[in-house]
Amino acid sequence: MGSINKEIDDFIKAEEKAQKAAQLRGKHYTEYVEKVRRLKKMKQNEEAITLLYELIEVVEKESEVYKSYGIEWAVAPWYYEQLAIVFRKEKRFEEEVAILERHKEKNNGKSWTNIEERLKNAGILCEKQKKAQKK
Repeated sequence: MGSINKEIDDFIKAEEKAQKAAQLRGKHYTEYVEKVRRLKKMKQNEEAITLLYELIEVVEKESEVYKSYGIEWAVAPWYYEQLAIVFRKEKRFEEEVAILERHKEKNNGKSWTNIEERLKNAGILCEKQKKAQKK
């Protein structure tokens, strides 16, 4: 019985700390989804990139809090994918590959199917771009 209570207490502590870690400028990272969409729609790519990097730092901190309590917690993929989309539009394929690999690394090598597919395609585009630059 005592170990169950400790597990529950640890989970509650993890939840409290994770909620704090999940904040950017006083708002939970999920509250920035519309802002990211708006920036992308308005083609304010540099602003979107900056914001997405900040949000990725936050989702990674949240995940680390849970992991510090022994709770397996994947990082939210949407922010990485959105950043990869912006990099693709900008033809910044190396950065696209890097952010998708970062997602995979933060999830202990696991990734979502659409991110895996995007990573594969980004790698191909990156190689083509490097070859074209050598000519």
